[in-house]
Amino acid sequence: MRLLARDGILVSASCSMHLPEDDLQNIVLTSARHLDRNVQLLERGNQGPDHPVHPAIGETRYIKSMTFRVLPNS
Repeated sequence: MRLLARDGILVSASCSMHLPEDDLQNIVLTSARHLDRNVQLLERGNQGPDHPVHPAIGETRYIKSMTFRVLPNS
């Protein structure tokens, strides 16, 4: 994030069931605050049909990604 140019795009992703989507988002937000930057969430991604989610087994929803715009410092 520190190396991104003005209005840079950051993609953060995880394929671990041990890292919930909310935690991934909080990691990015905490990192942005630490660097005195602001981020804008542009898009959320998840697993495709080749990795089906079973409605009764939450652990099968494990692939997630988030695309952020790192806003310029004010």
